[in-house]
Amino acid sequence: MDNNKIKQFPITYSQRRKNSLGPLHVECQISGRYLKFYKNTSMLQGGEFITLDVMATPTEDGKASKKICQMIVTREDLIEALNNITPKE
Repeated sequence: MDNNKIKQFPITYSQRRKNSLGPLHVECQISGRYLKFYKNTSMLQGGEFITLDVMATPTEDGKASKKICQMIVTREDLIEALNNITPKE
């Protein structure tokens, strides 16, 4: 196989981390923390409840991520908060 014909696509560190963590993770762009969402939610009278963990990325290779805390929020509250965020001019 001719390696000169292989075109390598550049990938950012952020994209590499996102690929590594998976689609249910949202990484902080500054710190080593990320949100880890669970695939299933709970439908209750108050809305759709989503469980998520606030995690810290390990500073040493081979160590597991550390859970800082767990939160349970509603999808409706998350959407409302995101809809009220505007870019800084």
